[in-house]
Amino acid sequence: MSGSLAVLRAEFYRLSRHRSVHLSALFIVVVAVMRVWGESVIQAASRASIVQRALERGAAPPELPPPNAFAPLVEGWLSALTVGSLLLLILASRCLAADRESGVLRLARTRSASRGAMVVGRALLGVPLVLGLVLISGAAAWLTTAALFDFGPLVEHGFELLSTETFYEELRRAVIATIPPLMANWTFGLAVSACARSPSLALGTSLAAYLGFDLFKQVLGDGQWWIFASFAPSFSDASAMQEMTGVARGLSDAGYSAARYNQNMLLPWPEALLLVAVAWWATRRRAL
Repeated sequence: MSGSLAVLRAEFYRLSRHRSVHLSALFIVVVAVMRVWGESVIQAASRASIVQRALERGAAPPELPPPNAFAPLVEGWLSALTVGSLLLLILASRCLAADRESGVLRLARTRSASRGAMVVGRALLGVPLVLGLVLISGAAAWLTTAALFDFGPLVEHGFELLSTETFYEELRRAVIATIPPLMANWTFGLAVSACARSPSLALGTSLAAYLGFDLFKQVLGDGQWWIFASFAPSFSDASAMQEMTGVARGLSDAGYSAARYNQNMLLPWPEALLLVAVAWWATRRRAL
């Protein structure tokens, strides 16, 4: 549509210089760092407790395997993604509604950007934002984990449960599976923003719907897996990254099945397109 890329460039330029976006990125980094550090404290306390119990019995301290670096990495990354998914929703839900209220949409329309371009350009903005969220949170978690732990095979009772190569392959799959639901999450906020009469109403509606579904999705049983939000990192989490925490702890039954993984990769995209269509329809009907 006419002007979509121009809208994308303009919106990216505006966000890249917005202080709230910089603070949000910093907050995501802090969440990842603190979660990994918390895991290091928990593991150190657990190892100290084992040694203390052995000394109280008069026995020699057992030879403990090196601390598990896999679990802190995944926990830190997942915590940052959970916070980031909410920040994406907040940003998207204010996007069109705030610009319509401030007159930015009217100005863009007078400069030959069609209504469809204003929606599509903002929808495409989700691509660098989602990828940036994944990269920033992952880099913060990995650097902190590398500073506090030593990466190596996951060993329990002298047996290697998970090799480093296997872990990284499973982590790669889980991270890739996080991208489609995060993109759908962005377009959901965009659709609410296009339909709402004010930025505050858009923000409240999107958060209420998203968190309400997160709270009650277990009631739907298997039906929840037909909704993109079930695959996104959340507080009541069932995402691929949440399943990855079980893999990182050596649980043999952890991780998505092949069918669930394929559903995670495919289902959010048509739902995202439908939400963009809703945003486009609402923007066409509403006065700028």
